[in-house]
Formats: sequence, C-alpha cells, structure tokens
Amino acid sequence: MLQHLKKILSPEEVTRVRELASKGRFVDGTATNPNSKIKNNLQIPYGDPHGEEAADIVIAALSRSQAVKDLVYPKRISRPTICRYTPGMTYGFHVDAAIFPSDPPMRSDVSCTVFLSDPEGYEGGELEIQSGSGLLRFKGNAGDAVIYPSTTIHQVAAIESGERLVAINWFQSTIRDQRHRDILGQLQQLDNVLYAAGDPQGGRIVVDAIRTNLLRMWAEI
Repeated sequence: MLQHLKKILSPEEVTRVRELASKGRFVDGTATNPNSKIKNNLQIPYGDPHGEEAADIVIAALSRSQAVKDLVYPKRISRPTICRYTPGMTYGFHVDAAIFPSDPPMRSDVSCTVFLSDPEGYEGGELEIQSGSGLLRFKGNAGDAVIYPSTTIHQVAAIESGERLVAINWFQSTIRDQRHRDILGQLQQLDNVLYAAGDPQGGRIVVDAIRTNLLRMWAEI
C-alpha cells in the first residue's frame, strides 16, 4: 500500500533534524552503492554523531505513528539516512535492494521517504513512483512521509534549484506479503469509517475479528 502520511515529524523535530543536518558531514551517496551509475546525491554516513541523532528522531517519530503501525506492521526498521540533493542531482529509476546490510541483515519490505525541506524551497526533486495507474509524484511538506512497497520502481527527479533534504529508511514487516498488508490496511480503513459513523450496527467487532484472525494466519514473529 502506497500512502502519503502527513506530519509524521512535528515542526520542532523538523527544525532539530535540519539543524543537525547543517552540522553533519555529507559524503558522496555512491559510498553505499559504489557501482551505481544513476545515484547522484549526498548523504551523512553512519557513525556521524549529528546524523545518528537525526536518525534517532526520525525513528522515534515513525515508531509512534499509528498510521505506520496500521499499514506497515513493522518488525524491524533500518537506521534512516539523511540525504541532500542540490541542483543537477538526481537518483534515477531503481528498485531498493532486497536485503539491507544491517547487523543482522534485514529484508526490505516497505520503503519510506521523510521530507525535511519545505516544498517551496526547491524546484524538481519529486519522488516519482511507477504504479499500475501511471507515474505518481510526491513532494510533501516538511515532516510528511511517503511509504511504498520496496518492490516498486521509483526515482528522485533532477533538482533544478534549491535544496532537497530527506530521510530515507526501510522496514521489514511482520506481514511479508504486500497483498496481505493491503487487505489488512483496507480492513483498518473500514474500521475507521465505522468508528467515525458511531458504528450503529456493531460491525467493528466483526471487522476486528477478521483482521485479528488474518494477522494470526500471516504474521511472522
């Protein structure tokens, strides 16, 4: 399920992450993908104290988000990487690596981009994701996030002016199959609709039973 989630980071968290990024040591993005011919950006390497503090803030925000829990069913989350794009930089169409080289390694099921720059601060730089309905483009407000299956082909369009600052990370889900995550997400949406309507027929009990029993069938703990 592909979703644009609003205000994952608070304004105060966005300000703090930007401050840390301004002090971080950026290196060529190909440091983590040396054979890439399409990756042209900058990133703060793991171990940089400013990058690590920024990553902790992003992880905390994603971990407390009920929307992330309902859509992703996180089992593990990678350390976020702070990435910077300046004019001329881009990251061409690609699919994220299946195995994230953490310790221990983790499977990438769901990818996440957290926007840290105001959209008015740069031209170009849209996150573009191929889908069955065509090319979807995202340029969220600072603090927003886009989550999408790691199986999708996507790119960052070339920056024309300004600066694009984002945090990227991946999740390994307890629900490995994307089709199953989609079904569970739709059931959650139905539950939300029933809750907003006051649930006059008591349908939420049935929806919760279906969702719970599907989780029992599909979850990998």
